[in-house]
Amino acid sequence: MAKTTKKWKIVLMHKDPLQYGFANRPQPREEGFSPEGRLWMPLFDQYGVDAVLSAHLHTYRDRGHIRNFQRDESGPLYLITGVAGNVQYPGLWKQHSLDKYVAPQPETDNYMTLEATDDSLTFRSFLPDGQLLEEKSISSHK
Repeated sequence: MAKTTKKWKIVLMHKDPLQYGFANRPQPREEGFSPEGRLWMPLFDQYGVDAVLSAHLHTYRDRGHIRNFQRDESGPLYLITGVAGNVQYPGLWKQHSLDKYVAPQPETDNYMTLEATDDSLTFRSFLPDGQLLEEKSISSHK
């Protein structure tokens, strides 16, 4: 991350940096940050990452910009990219206090596009029929 000369820094990771509480499991779990998040998020802050796209939870969630483990517009944009395939967890996750947008529940498949220009990154998430779920843009700061 420190050595790249590219304008945009986008991280793709499978495990999500945030930890979600369970909504319907006998074993309780509180929201917070996953071990992966605790390890990597300070590095994303340090090296000026623009966006972090994760998966694993089979849901689409926009957590906005986070720096130093709290909402901060100067930090990276954190998105869970959504559901693809036949594994879905309806009603499993509670909403996290950092969630800004959660796809309509119960969730169905969805997909995301990314448009990059010299001045902005635009993420668009859609349902299979093409209906737009959400659009997020990051403007150039470099």
